[in-house]
Amino acid sequence: MKVITTKQIFKAIKRNILLIIVPAILAFALALSQTMLKEGKSFDASSILMVTGAEKDKQISYNNLLLNEKLSNIYGQFLESNDLFKEVSDKIGGDIEPADIKDNLNYEVNPQGGVITFTYNDTNKDRAVDTLTYITEDFRSYVKNYLDMDNIAYVQKPSVEEESKSKALRISVAAFLVGAMLGVILAIYREILSDEIRDSDDLKEMGVRVLGDLSSDENLALYTSKTAINNLTDNSVIGITSMGDDKSTYDFSEKLALAMSTSLGVCLVDSLSENTNVEKKYRSVPEDIKVLRYKGVDFIKLVEKPEKMLDSFEFEEKIYELKDTYNYVLINEANLTSISPIISLRYEDYKIIVINSKAKREELLEKINQIEEMGTRVLGVIYNN
Repeated sequence: MKVITTKQIFKAIKRNILLIIVPAILAFALALSQTMLKEGKSFDASSILMVTGAEKDKQISYNNLLLNEKLSNIYGQFLESNDLFKEVSDKIGGDIEPADIKDNLNYEVNPQGGVITFTYNDTNKDRAVDTLTYITEDFRSYVKNYLDMDNIAYVQKPSVEEESKSKALRISVAAFLVGAMLGVILAIYREILSDEIRDSDDLKEMGVRVLGDLSSDENLALYTSKTAINNLTDNSVIGITSMGDDKSTYDFSEKLALAMSTSLGVCLVDSLSENTNVEKKYRSVPEDIKVLRYKGVDFIKLVEKPEKMLDSFEFEEKIYELKDTYNYVLINEANLTSISPIISLRYEDYKIIVINSKAKREELLEKINQIEEMGTRVLGVIYNN
């Protein structure tokens, strides 16, 4: 698996900010609607009862505590009686089914302490109190009638508090954070699985020489490329091709030729006939290769479908002639998916590859290896997003 650094994690977060924000917002909205908007106001009535002992006038003893524990467990079974909830339903007018009352009730028996805690939830505040009052009173009556025990007292009579909106907000914020964390995980996972070259730093991490980043500083990229050509090559033919969505490298090739022409002899070959400022009648054919002057740069414009021309003996001879005349010959070429950049390898010393974010890591490395196996060195890569 590809190793990812802390720096790459922060880059992944920055690149996929929407992937992080959108799940977080959706989680927040969903939690808020479930806890506040969808359910509306909710009220919890609560009450606490205590088993006081078999006989109230006796002092608390160890035996009494054991008895209270056993009695608490026994009393708790009355709260499972469907008859109890049917009676409560009848007392509140049959507005709520017995089964719904039972579902809305939560209770907890603490045998050691002899304490029974009740919580009843309802959307009506008064009904919540009344229903829980009927439940606790009927529960006490059941104990007295069936066991002849009058030893259950209120620690807290039924009362109600409105469900706090801050609770819903806390739940929603927690959901937002969970959604954001999920987004971060997805962003990192996407970064690990992605084979795309996102920026020039990715190229450096791949061990590829980066001549410049046109999307960051075009002028710097041009003069870095010029310096690399001047320092690392000598009297060379250099092809300029592309990978990714970029189908044309002419704009970069022309600007590079202009930058180089101030101090070096250079001739630019427009192999795709992309310079629209030069009339068609000046295009070169194998039997008549014309060297023109354009913007202070010597220039050759080929026919629109150059494969046959590039593969001709006449053009190869012309390239060697140009190489003897100029310090450098730059050939603006088609994308590496076409055949013309492969044909021109026969007389090129170096290639420069212009890529964008659609280029793939493995594909780029494979293309570099293929080019260099054929005897042409890849001088470096230009990033252009």
